[in-house]
Amino acid sequence: MLAPGDRRLFLDALRPPEGYSFDLAVGTTYTLDLLALLAVPLAFTFRDAQDGDGQLAADPLALLESARRHTGRIVLFCHGGQTSVPRSRQPALAFLEQSVVTALPPRVDETQAVFHPKVWALRYAAPDKPARYRLVCQSRNLTFDASWDTSLVLEGELMEHRVRGFSENGPLADFFRSLPALACQPVSQVQQEIVDRCADELRRVRFQPPDGLELKQFLAFGFGRANPEFPELKRRPILVISPFLDGEFLRALAARRPRSVLISRRDALLTAPRDALSAFTEIYSFRAGLELEPEDGEVDLAPLAGLHAKVFVIDDGWNARLIVGSGNSTSAALGRSPRNVEFMVELSGRKGRFGIDALLKPGEGGDGGTFRSLIEPFDKSELGTVPEDVDATNLELLLEEAAASLARADVRGHVETSGDRHVMRLELGEPVDLPWNIGAVTCWPVSLSDAHRQPFSDDSEFAGLSMAELSCFLAIEVQASMRGKSSRKRFVRPIEVEGLPEDRLPRLLASMLSNRARLMQLLWLLLSPDVDLSFAEYSHFFEPDSGSFADGLSLPGLMERMLETLHSGPARLDAVASLVDDLRKTEAGAELLGADFDAVWGPLWKVREARR
Repeated sequence: MLAPGDRRLFLDALRPPEGYSFDLAVGTTYTLDLLALLAVPLAFTFRDAQDGDGQLAADPLALLESARRHTGRIVLFCHGGQTSVPRSRQPALAFLEQSVVTALPPRVDETQAVFHPKVWALRYAAPDKPARYRLVCQSRNLTFDASWDTSLVLEGELMEHRVRGFSENGPLADFFRSLPALACQPVSQVQQEIVDRCADELRRVRFQPPDGLELKQFLAFGFGRANPEFPELKRRPILVISPFLDGEFLRALAARRPRSVLISRRDALLTAPRDALSAFTEIYSFRAGLELEPEDGEVDLAPLAGLHAKVFVIDDGWNARLIVGSGNSTSAALGRSPRNVEFMVELSGRKGRFGIDALLKPGEGGDGGTFRSLIEPFDKSELGTVPEDVDATNLELLLEEAAASLARADVRGHVETSGDRHVMRLELGEPVDLPWNIGAVTCWPVSLSDAHRQPFSDDSEFAGLSMAELSCFLAIEVQASMRGKSSRKRFVRPIEVEGLPEDRLPRLLASMLSNRARLMQLLWLLLSPDVDLSFAEYSHFFEPDSGSFADGLSLPGLMERMLETLHSGPARLDAVASLVDDLRKTEAGAELLGADFDAVWGPLWKVREARR
């Protein structure tokens, strides 16, 4: 169980089942990297999302098309103030502006409460088949963080009616239905419809658990209503894997148990309260700097460093209970009155395969290849020997409090256009209530560098913007000082922007087609069915040295592909028609298409219309 060689990429968990295509998705995360979010539609578009060297696809046209293809069908809720500022400017982010919703826990009086779940509900569709849902419950945020995490993937078919007595999906459906109420700003009608559809249909999905396990229950915490009791089995042996620790919670967790095992990060154990953790019969620290050799035939995955997984294992007679998800071993996450919003899943299986001893069992001839190889015994005498830097912790909490207030603030943008240049002005509603020791607060659209920052205030403006520099993502920097220490925090939040040109996204797409070859490359992508395309193949196809390069960029080669699409997937021609219509709206776009393209496209489109 949790063998280090059994590793999977998050993008693999998103890829549609054989014969299906992506339809809708609702996800949650605590921290968010917007460039990582771009990888999500990439996984729905390509069989793989890596190039020939195993690197995540970075081709701007591929990112743009995959985001455009799935725009308006992904809703992601993330904690307000925890979206990082992108390291580079990506035009494709414009197509995902309506996908991101910032959220905060319902108990807004609790400054240390966080929106912390990491779960996805994905809907897939296929002609003449019932829809399928996939639930991905993780300890992993949507970032490029290189830590060890866990991911539980459940899949099931959507049934026409609820099965009598089949009610275990109720907490799952209620969790997703409750998300819009936590949004810092009202969700759009499209976002609400996607969430409602997922919540309604999840009650009619019978998820298949992993081999050897039984699905026991879904656990949602922190919604201000009755929380599930956790853990239920008070006097049974327990094993806890958690990167963050809380003395009060762990003291109660280990009390009156015949055996209790704790696995955490070494730095967390060094600062943990000794009196609370000394009750554990066994304590292990995660081995730092561990790098594994890839198995034969295994994808060469990047080395991981650090522990971020959250797992609870409880031995219960001949069986074992496994609880996985987002919750750390803290009172804020899983205590009697949790402040955080969390989501976890409980499963049950035979103790010999999934119990504590099975998890800690060494491999043949040593620990190699087992979870045991990732940990090492921790000397209890070291517990609490490193004092916590209270001032640094308080300064961090101060910045988090300020970021949450700024994420909740009523901020709008207004665009005025003159020719091909634009001015975006900020409009603030009620004054933002910030702690007294917060210093300067500045902001800028993520499509610009921080050199263009302006004070976060009413009537701040960004002038002379091109179409590509308009954005609904606003980067904010807040500075703070406390007891002689200073720090800053940067984050991104979506804002509503009025006055955006109606044809902004089509023109943004057209602006990337700098020549005929790029147009042909995009048309080739538009004609490719979802997940029938490998990014590595796509990259190789358009390499100048490739034998297919000339055919891929030639009009006869494209015509052949369009005729194949007319027969096998005519709906994909509609996307081509939309692009062609947008390009014809400008003189440069019409010239890019050319009369020779119109001569091929016109008759073919008439056939498509006649068959519709």
